[in-house]
Amino acid sequence: MPTPPLQITKKQHYVPQFYLRQWVDNEGGFYPIKIEQDEPPVLKIFKNKSGPSSFCYENFFYAQKTGVKDEVSQLFEEKFAEIEAIFSNELPAIEKKIVNNEQITELDKYRLSECMLFLHFRGKKYRHDAEKMTDKLMKQMFQHRVQYMDKDPKFEADMKKHGLTKEKMIEFVNGEQYTVSLGNIQHLKIMDDIEGFCNLLTAKYWKVYISRRSEFITTDNPYLDKALSNTFWGNDFLSREQVFILSPRVVIVARYPHDKNGKKFSRKDITNDKGKVQILNTHVLMNSIKFGFHKDKTLLEELDHCVHFLYENKKPPQR
Repeated sequence: MPTPPLQITKKQHYVPQFYLRQWVDNEGGFYPIKIEQDEPPVLKIFKNKSGPSSFCYENFFYAQKTGVKDEVSQLFEEKFAEIEAIFSNELPAIEKKIVNNEQITELDKYRLSECMLFLHFRGKKYRHDAEKMTDKLMKQMFQHRVQYMDKDPKFEADMKKHGLTKEKMIEFVNGEQYTVSLGNIQHLKIMDDIEGFCNLLTAKYWKVYISRRSEFITTDNPYLDKALSNTFWGNDFLSREQVFILSPRVVIVARYPHDKNGKKFSRKDITNDKGKVQILNTHVLMNSIKFGFHKDKTLLEELDHCVHFLYENKKPPQR
């Protein structure tokens, strides 16, 4: 019998649907909240509910060139689907242990670290940051090398062939009116080093916040990685702060492990602290790409008020 054709997945989600489904109601929908403007903040809460499949995706997102169908995008989609199936089975049990105040083992932390970084490295925010860094570094390299281009006979011949001079090349490179892209696969290669990052993340001190009323929102960027210092040496992985929205009931904040032999996991129940819940929700929303999600429209309306209150009192949440 002939081999059936492989199913082509066009809509490729950079935030897994199994993860987003934690925020839907019994009818399978949630309300999106959109950041339309940063300063002053303008937020839009959708009037109607939507399903997770309508958000956090692009056509052929994992292709070498986003939007262009290729075999690479299908291979990544297939592999990621296998990993998602594992996490969708394992994470609910660990989340339940956290909420029920049961012991969290190093293995539990490691599995959560794997999930955090899996969502981070495959996500749109990481791709954007990686592309921005690659573009900057490549331009700096070009600006350095262009000074010596006429020392290379082959390159000098190519410049003459195209009617270019060293002075024109220097002017073009220094002007930076161009972008440098190495394609998407270059950024996804960091997945090869995920084990090392998992070890570092597991070793950090985790402060875990709990809302037993399931009042934490999620966003199109559920893993935040923020520098706490403006200095170069303050931006290493251990010194940065990582925030992960595990579920509507649990948010994890990973910080530098100052006491290497002490406790590295603690819980704080903020179920009855509405202000603290909304401060956390504001922080994650304003560090999203564009969208937040929750099934409770009233909660999102209160969040809208909180964002504006902070801004009007000169405490705008950072993007």
